[in-house]
Amino acid sequence: MEKQQIWCIRHGTALHNVLYEKIGVDAYNSPKYTDTHLVDKGHVEAIQLGNTWKEKYKIDIVFVSPLTRTIQTAKNIFQGKNVKMVAIDEILEYPQGVEHCNKRKNKSELQELYPDIDFSLIPEKSTYWKDNENLYELKNRAEKFKDFLKNQNEKKICIVSHSTFLKEFLFKDVGNIEEELKHCYPYVYNL
Repeated sequence: MEKQQIWCIRHGTALHNVLYEKIGVDAYNSPKYTDTHLVDKGHVEAIQLGNTWKEKYKIDIVFVSPLTRTIQTAKNIFQGKNVKMVAIDEILEYPQGVEHCNKRKNKSELQELYPDIDFSLIPEKSTYWKDNENLYELKNRAEKFKDFLKNQNEKKICIVSHSTFLKEFLFKDVGNIEEELKHCYPYVYNL
């Protein structure tokens, strides 16, 4: 039986990443920066990965966090390749409930903006956006997603998500949150 191969990719450089250098934590916490998008550098990073990453042609399905920056990253990486993309809330960035850059749009708005992505697995509003999420809740999300993956028929899977979520998913330890994963780099994970 063929094992699943999983590639985990952090989104490209986004507005809140750039603004953090200028205004600090307000780049994450201010409602003004809700669901931040990629900046030009982030688009370039994702397009470059799409042009150089040969394994992208093996991918059967892409699971993407339903935040603008991850969707833009996935679309840039896989442009020109007909691969199913499915949004799933479990792979949203940590923490939910406090950092507005991590608060997703409503499902109906996402469907209108990105009609080629499958949003059938997410509710209209995220159930994770409530109180300040703790690390135990993040661990539960990551484990729930691993259980979900084990039940998928696809064998070559790409996950486009976020640094802290992916550190928990890949290593079962977020470590120092300030030490982030590289933007647009494919980390391999065998489930």
